[in-house]
Amino acid sequence: MSCVRPPGRAAEQQYGVRDLAEPELLLEAWDQASVAPVAGRGAVLVRLAGLCPDLDSALDLGVGECGALAALAHATAFGREVAGVITCSSCGELLSAQVSLPNAEELLTAATAGPRQAAVREFTVRALTTRDLLAAAATPDRACAVLLSRCVRRGDGSPFDPAQLTQEEASLLDEAAEAITAATMTTLCVRCPACGEQARAALDTAAVLWDRVDIAAPALMEEVAVLARAFGWSEADLLAMPAARRAAYLERVET
Repeated sequence: MSCVRPPGRAAEQQYGVRDLAEPELLLEAWDQASVAPVAGRGAVLVRLAGLCPDLDSALDLGVGECGALAALAHATAFGREVAGVITCSSCGELLSAQVSLPNAEELLTAATAGPRQAAVREFTVRALTTRDLLAAAATPDRACAVLLSRCVRRGDGSPFDPAQLTQEEASLLDEAAEAITAATMTTLCVRCPACGEQARAALDTAAVLWDRVDIAAPALMEEVAVLARAFGWSEADLLAMPAARRAAYLERVET
């Protein structure tokens, strides 16, 4: 598939998305996300892309909503084509898969129109948020109980003791939470050449976006370091320089 990177400025004007590939913002995104907990990096990047007014709002997005907005930020900054790896559930083969992210309108719809909660017997399950995942990660030995206590309520809105759930109830609640999240997730799909089965897996677009930032930012810093040593220019001057001109100067340094 060809990779067509949409113009960041056009996306910013039409959808309010800031282009994370812009040099200064790219380095700010790398600075902040690199020191954030792994589960929180997507929320940090979504906020920096201008898709949430503040970090608190980003942390309170459903995981699927945050993923859809991370996909929009990726499409704006790095293009719509992304790749991933799936493990075939039938034979265990590792498979490479490529997917084209939905367009901006579809991603915004997914982020705003997905289900927020589901009823399961006498319980109500709401979508998991990044804040929930961070709370669970803080107590890994009790992660499941923490998530249940935060995201599940009785029908009258009262809390409950997760330890009192039957195994069947816990399984049903877990399935409901996964279904809420999956409704807004991008899916990788590929046929396994080893066994012929169709393999599917949700794409963690927040992780994919961070991977791209984590590759692009150090590469940009290396360019800046080389040109600063060669010509004595400041970081600010080099980041303000068009990419094509930086590349032209790099060629002259290397030759």
